[in-house]
Amino acid sequence: MNKLSFLITAIKTYIGLYVLIYIFPFPLHHFPYGSMYITQPIDKVKGSLNLFVGKYILGFEHLEYVPMNGSGDTTLDYISILSYALLAILILIPILILVRNRFKLNLFYKFILVYMRYFVGLTLISYGVIKFLLGQFPGPSYLALESSYGDFSPMGLAWRFFGYSDLYKAFMGISEILAGVLLLFRTTQLLGALIAIAVTTNIFIVNLSFDVPVKLFSGHLLFFSILIALPYLRALIDFFLLHKASMVSTIKYPLYNKKRKFAYWGAKVYFVGIVPLGMLIGHIQSQEFRTYPNEWEGVYEITEYQLAENEASGRFSKWEKIIIQGKSIICVNTNRDREFYSIDNIWNEGELNFLSQHDQEQPFTLKINELESGAYSMAFELGERYATFLTRRKLKEDYLLMNRGFHWVNELPFNR
Repeated sequence: MNKLSFLITAIKTYIGLYVLIYIFPFPLHHFPYGSMYITQPIDKVKGSLNLFVGKYILGFEHLEYVPMNGSGDTTLDYISILSYALLAILILIPILILVRNRFKLNLFYKFILVYMRYFVGLTLISYGVIKFLLGQFPGPSYLALESSYGDFSPMGLAWRFFGYSDLYKAFMGISEILAGVLLLFRTTQLLGALIAIAVTTNIFIVNLSFDVPVKLFSGHLLFFSILIALPYLRALIDFFLLHKASMVSTIKYPLYNKKRKFAYWGAKVYFVGIVPLGMLIGHIQSQEFRTYPNEWEGVYEITEYQLAENEASGRFSKWEKIIIQGKSIICVNTNRDREFYSIDNIWNEGELNFLSQHDQEQPFTLKINELESGAYSMAFELGERYATFLTRRKLKEDYLLMNRGFHWVNELPFNR
């Protein structure tokens, strides 16, 4: 093995080790009880490694391992990149000393390419499916419609921008599912990788542009997609830049006996069929926790206060509007401060029970009554405190953003 060949093999082996450390224990959490008994303990071990590197190598004193909280860009997540890179070097050195067979090292890297294909593919399928359901990019809520543009975080602005258009969400979802499905098959992996590069580049740039705390993970998805396409770089240059005839070779697995064939097709059916189907069912089942039928949803703007003398200057007198959406009641005062309550039950004839805390024993009561004039009477009972308001109800179709609609023909731009 000459020096250049040895260097290329060493780099590929190092990348393969880093990818393996980063992705593992995927896909074990897809097996029954795999998350509880395998994935979570391994994640804790990886977290302990990251804590060690952070505290004793980088000098961070106040670090602690916190399970996934929605952010993938915590201090410990950045430290994990260094700790995985260092661990890959420590494993690489004895491998290069002990394993002199270049074929085995190249075979390991080919296995890692397959591993990445399934990881990126199943991740993108999961991302794509949730675009068609309530979750990642919800449509404009009443609270969002009543919020000031300047009060949104960059991430909140991006989420509401994408969530507004069902068509655009469907476009993103189809693109992600298409890339993911194509990556799961050898014959379509190059096309899947090219689409995945486009899709993950968009995701990564959005995360950078709007400070979405999934920058590291989306960056890795883009990196893995590039690695999957990289073996075909020569053919791509010949075809797209040099306009030469080029051929993409098909990867063949050495399935010499029935056991290998059975294991291969069993794994294929499981990860190409059962796992995506399980993810789809899981996402659909999660919808019952995201939706809550509530006929009283809307924004109720207070037009008249009917308060007892002792409440004339109290907190009720400062309420400006009451927002009801799903399981939430949000009371907004003149300073735009908000009080959040959770609906416990909705009874007939407009009676709602709601709580300020989950462990509250006696729920509060709100009675809503539609008057002949079209106004709404709202009677609150919060313990021993009472207040009644006359309100004007706004529904989503009363907002320009929601009622403007789509127009093929626009004689003038309508940019407000």
